[in-house]
Amino acid sequence: MTRLTGILFDKDGTLLDFDATWAPATRDVLETLAEGDGALFRRLALACGLDVGAMTFLPGAPIIAGDTDAYAPVWAELLGCPYDAAFEARVNALYRQASLASLSGYDDVAGGIDALIAAGYRIGLATNDSEATARAHLDALGVLDRFDFVAGYDSGHGAKPLPGMVLAFAEHLGIPPQAVALIGDSTHDMDAARAAGAEAVGIGRTPAAREALSGHADMIVPDLAELIRHLAGRERQPLRDGRSA
Repeated sequence: MTRLTGILFDKDGTLLDFDATWAPATRDVLETLAEGDGALFRRLALACGLDVGAMTFLPGAPIIAGDTDAYAPVWAELLGCPYDAAFEARVNALYRQASLASLSGYDDVAGGIDALIAAGYRIGLATNDSEATARAHLDALGVLDRFDFVAGYDSGHGAKPLPGMVLAFAEHLGIPPQAVALIGDSTHDMDAARAAGAEAVGIGRTPAAREALSGHADMIVPDLAELIRHLAGRERQPLRDGRSA
């Protein structure tokens, strides 16, 4: 069993409550883009799977696990403008501002990350959000300084489910990918981990996440406390030659 030394977190749904953060943020972004046109707002919401009445996202909504390229091009089409670097940058900037206003981190994030660092793990973040927004979120949560590595879809490593962010984290730490565990709530996370040769750990904070992760993860934990307990137990397990893991 390879000793894990790098813990690479997904962000949304893992460290942040996805619906609580992104549903109101998406509403605010779409209201800005629609400029008061109610019918256009509803078409934009439908295109990204936002249920405005329930303030949640429909299953399979492209915004749940995809990067900006997965959902913003159809917005540009509905708005009658080109999907280019300027529009992409505008969407990311609007989301950064709106999501900071509705940011909702899980209660165990700061304490859990500190416990992992105290146990000797190095911490990273791999998200399909933009890197600038990811850094702003971590800073707002008060944990940015705990992270050795932060990558978004636009950091030059590709987006999940491609393995680039996982491999870049391992390279940054000078460790093999097998010494990394990617902790995430979607199949994109699990596929990225497997493609890189890292451990795929699902975090099922909601029933929907647990259902989506079933059969895709090496193991599933409900929260960071259980992740920490699992890692502590793993460290105590002897290897075949009698050494601890």
